[in-house]
Amino acid sequence: MSNLDKNSIINMENTASYQPRSNLNVVFSTADRDSAVFIFNVTKGNKPLLLSSENVIGHIALKHSDGSFVKDTLHFTEPDINGRFEYYIPNDILKREGTVTMQIFISEKGNSNVTVAERIVTFDIEKSIVSQISAETKLQYIVEYDELKAIIANRVTDIEDNMANAEDYVSQLKQAREKGLSDIEIAKADSEKALNDLADKRLEEISDKAREYSSKFDDDKQYMDDKHQEFKDSVLNSEVVTQGESKEWQKYKLTNDDGTPFTLSEFDFNDIDTLETGSYFLDIVKNSPFKGTSYGFLNIEKATTNSKKVIATPGNSNRYYLKCKWNGVWSDWEEVSTTVSDTGWVPFQLINGAAGNTAFKADTDRGFDCAYRIEKRGDVTEKSIRINASKLS
Repeated sequence: MSNLDKNSIINMENTASYQPRSNLNVVFSTADRDSAVFIFNVTKGNKPLLLSSENVIGHIALKHSDGSFVKDTLHFTEPDINGRFEYYIPNDILKREGTVTMQIFISEKGNSNVTVAERIVTFDIEKSIVSQISAETKLQYIVEYDELKAIIANRVTDIEDNMANAEDYVSQLKQAREKGLSDIEIAKADSEKALNDLADKRLEEISDKAREYSSKFDDDKQYMDDKHQEFKDSVLNSEVVTQGESKEWQKYKLTNDDGTPFTLSEFDFNDIDTLETGSYFLDIVKNSPFKGTSYGFLNIEKATTNSKKVIATPGNSNRYYLKCKWNGVWSDWEEVSTTVSDTGWVPFQLINGAAGNTAFKADTDRGFDCAYRIEKRGDVTEKSIRINASKLS
């Protein structure tokens, strides 16, 4: 673990008692890389649960608000049996702004049927300043690169033309030298040395000019390479998104630019079929399925014009109302209950001479005592009883 890691320690009690979803008040950045880590302390009865890599396997599930999902393996931070796990958030999750819902699962080795799901928690990922560079600025960088590329290309063409002309000069001078020497040999033999010296001088001048053009070409080429590399580095460092990279991105707008839902004022629920996919805030409504308030939230999911799902929530409660359209036909509004209660296992005593709780009492027997349990889920009530007794008559 690095000293620069952003770590958050979470204590998780292994219990059947209801534990509400918890916002950890933890925020990472889209610029974080290999540094966002959670450390989980699993306890039971407020004491460390005796877990290690020898007897259990830890898993974790993360669901991002943009719909992406990751399931991974937890790692023990120490060799001791102390129920302490750690997990580094993947970079593919960190680079996405939004809210992440997280839950850990613990499975007993050698017994795949024994799995414990711990409570669900959430944390946030905020956009870094570098990620907020506007598309206009990024486009300006690309335009400037195209202009620079055109200028350098024109300069290379000029250099190549000049080099071609230099070669013509050398060829012409050689021809003139050969012709001049021939004439001089016929007309005046004693002038041969002077003419040769003159020809050599001219050839040296041409060679110097050629070397000058060659050196200038090398310098210009190096300049072009440096500018090209400089631009590539600036694009990479500013995280400019190319057209090809964004080709497969989802471009349908589900909310406002700041992530808040669209606002519908004085909306009539009889016009529900006119809405497209998205999240909405209801500001004064008519013909709504919920009573007692004129405000709420609405979520629309549309597959086709004949297939939709609508979830409406009052602004002042946790009630949910569902309405579906299938094959062009709308269903009635249906309230989805979220009320759950559980008494847990409540011990009771036997009467009339029956002996209770007499068998399977060793720690390794995994026995249980006489007890009953009542669970309510909405309108459904489930009653259970278990008996450990002898001398029944």
